[in-house]
Amino acid sequence: MLQTLSIRQFAIIAELEIHFGDGLTVLSGETGAGKSIIIDAIGQLIGVRASSDYVRHGEKKAVIEGVFDIDDSKDAIEILQDLSIDIDEDFLLVKREIFSSGKSICRINNQIVTLQDLRRVMQELLDIHGQHETQTLLKQKYHLQLLDNYAEGQYQSLLDDYKETFEQYQSKKTELAELENADQALLQRLDLLKFQYEEINEAQLKEGEVEQLETDIKRIQNSENLNQALNNAHLTLTDEHAITDRLYELSKELQTINEILPEKYQGLMEQVDQFYYTLEDAKHQLYDELTNTEFDEQYLNELESRMNLLNNLKRKYGKDISDLISYQSKLENEINKIENYEESTAELRQDIDRLHKAVLEKGQALSKSRRKVAHTLRDHIVDEIQNLQMKDANLEIAFTPLNEPTREGIESVEFLISPNKGEPLKSLNKIASGGELSRIMLALKTIFVKSRGQTAILFDEVDSGVSGKAAQKMAEKMRDLASYIQVICISHLPQVATMSDHHMLISKSTTEDRTTTQVQELTGDDRVDEVARMISGATVTDLTRQNAKEMIEQNQK
Repeated sequence: MLQTLSIRQFAIIAELEIHFGDGLTVLSGETGAGKSIIIDAIGQLIGVRASSDYVRHGEKKAVIEGVFDIDDSKDAIEILQDLSIDIDEDFLLVKREIFSSGKSICRINNQIVTLQDLRRVMQELLDIHGQHETQTLLKQKYHLQLLDNYAEGQYQSLLDDYKETFEQYQSKKTELAELENADQALLQRLDLLKFQYEEINEAQLKEGEVEQLETDIKRIQNSENLNQALNNAHLTLTDEHAITDRLYELSKELQTINEILPEKYQGLMEQVDQFYYTLEDAKHQLYDELTNTEFDEQYLNELESRMNLLNNLKRKYGKDISDLISYQSKLENEINKIENYEESTAELRQDIDRLHKAVLEKGQALSKSRRKVAHTLRDHIVDEIQNLQMKDANLEIAFTPLNEPTREGIESVEFLISPNKGEPLKSLNKIASGGELSRIMLALKTIFVKSRGQTAILFDEVDSGVSGKAAQKMAEKMRDLASYIQVICISHLPQVATMSDHHMLISKSTTEDRTTTQVQELTGDDRVDEVARMISGATVTDLTRQNAKEMIEQNQK
């Protein structure tokens, strides 16, 4: 959950700190007071793209910080560990700095992270739902996503298997299309491929050759110094003061000592013998090396010429020797494929037919599992929306076969609704009013938030277009949602405000020709006055105050 939000120099907010609690928190206030700006600031913490327009006029940067309790979010903790972000306690500090240039910096627990990584973490903690998001319900593709999310992995293996087969199917189709459309371009490409293949093949590449060439070239170029060092080392082991001779004498003396003092010097005698044989072996190695070390200018030229050839190939094709060898094999395969065009296309068509059948077969198995989950989801959604003062509403999840399979499946999925008794089922974008969409989205959020594992959800005027009993039902639904997840809501509805655990008033004031936003948590008479304002919309009277007080007392029960 979000515990603390700190905002500095963001839009019309100079400096603001808000402490959030459990349950349902409602933010209310006059239009333009800055309620949505607070949601925008929180949006920066979950990875919404930054803009220089967010920086308060005349300031260099805006800073938003949030403290989150992550004790109940195992998925977020796993991602943080994957990103090697230190977690000292069960709290997370998220910081976003937005500069007047438009650039921004994201930090989690004082470690800089990318915007993508910030989103990965925060999507497991917080969900923001605004009025514009309701429109996603009108997009049919969103319906399939909702269904798959609701399944919670029940058919994930089927979906993964289907997608893998579909990708193979698409790959073969693309490959065939490229062959069929190439024509003259294929012949030109064949010439290029053959030239590249011959050039690489002629070089007779070998793994590790560059490293060996570097060693050999260095050896010849430094033959004089190497020869002198080898000679000096060999003399050290062979002249009249040779170490091996002295070790041999030492070994004889130690043998005599060992005969007098058995076992006491046995270990030392064995070590000396080992040193002796090691140096004897080194003497022979140095001699062999010495006899093979000489400056050969012709051989050096051959090595350098070979190195130049390999370097030219690497520069030309942008690969190391190992990659060049693999590339040569790839060229050979592609040349064979083009030269055997008819055979290749016939084989591809057979692969495509086989994979198409597999896609349909696996798609049907996937659809069968989806339909089972859809039946459960349909009942769940209907229960929720009927509970939101849409008692005669009905909803079905329609499956329609596609002419061609897609990566998502062989059928499209669409939610069809009849909001009133006697009306036929139709697409959401044809019959649903703004208030109906708001209630449907709240119903869906209630269903899907429970399955997500997030710890907080923010609603930005999700209750717009709703009033009367429907507003009361939405307030009760948010309260129910807040019993197991933190809910923060911007609302103009007194029913929602009186149902809240915490009620905060957003207001703005002007000082020295600058507008600033303030937040005040309301209690007692202050809360009654604000609810009365929300009821009346203008003038607050004793009657509206009494009405507000009764509504607060009733809804708090």
